[in-house]
Amino acid sequence: MSRLATPLALLAVAMLPFALPDPFLLHLLTSVAIAAILALGLQFLLGVSGQLSLGQAAFYGVGAYGSALMTGAGLPFLAAMPLAALAAGASSLVLIPVTRLRGPYLAVATLGFSIVVYLVIKNEEWLTGGSLGLMGISRPTLFGLRLRDPAHAYWLCAGLAALVWLGLRRLADSRFGRAAHAIRQDEDAARASGLRVTLIKTQCFIVSAIVSGLAGALFAHHIRYLGPADFSFWKSIEVLIMVVIGGVGSAAGAVLGAAVVVLLPEWLRVVGDYRLLVFGATVVVLMLFGSGGLAGLFGALRRRRRVSAP
Repeated sequence: MSRLATPLALLAVAMLPFALPDPFLLHLLTSVAIAAILALGLQFLLGVSGQLSLGQAAFYGVGAYGSALMTGAGLPFLAAMPLAALAAGASSLVLIPVTRLRGPYLAVATLGFSIVVYLVIKNEEWLTGGSLGLMGISRPTLFGLRLRDPAHAYWLCAGLAALVWLGLRRLADSRFGRAAHAIRQDEDAARASGLRVTLIKTQCFIVSAIVSGLAGALFAHHIRYLGPADFSFWKSIEVLIMVVIGGVGSAAGAVLGAAVVVLLPEWLRVVGDYRLLVFGATVVVLMLFGSGGLAGLFGALRRRRRVSAP
């Protein structure tokens, strides 16, 4: 049954537009898919190599503005999207010196990088539009077909999210992933074993940045407007909340966390001005279930069901 879980889940995701044809609901589901890609990028960095980054908003912004500017200059979407993701990966090379840092020191260093990128986005009006942002970004175009239907945009983003999830899971299970996991467990022991710690941590940063840049490119063409507020320090905190709520170390947990962070505030609009208060209280309650997050909670319930089964 476990072997069928992934194909059945992917089939259910693909069939959602038929069950929920409302354009606003499809917009929310597309936003969940984009957020899931962004969360998977940080999940790989934190859950596999143990590096806490508060700079994901910077890579997200580089990918978003990069794709928007390239398509605005006439480059096709299918070329601009991967190039923007690679540009985000290239920007992470600035952080090579800080990969030697650990724990809160690394977090503060990446936070500084995120603030620098945010200020560039906000102040370089000739390139980014400054505080006014970029407007009129083109819709995604695949093989000459412009994706105007909300269902088409959803399938594009959900399909890429599934590919990212499968790709990162394979990478985490590879020899490289096992080496990164060893660094997470004990960096000094990994170095003594002959692992090139700084190189592996840098490679993890690059992979995470590319994934975040891909999410940014999709966000730009889905929303079709970019402003500095979308890439502030709080976006990095939001991504971290997704990963922690879902469960650090679980790719499926990152997707669950992204769904909670995107959908829960929308559902809480019925409480009006108390929406953020209830959302914050809900996050606290979810954390009471333990460090495993939602993935750990579901895993515990599944194990309990197996034990209680006759």
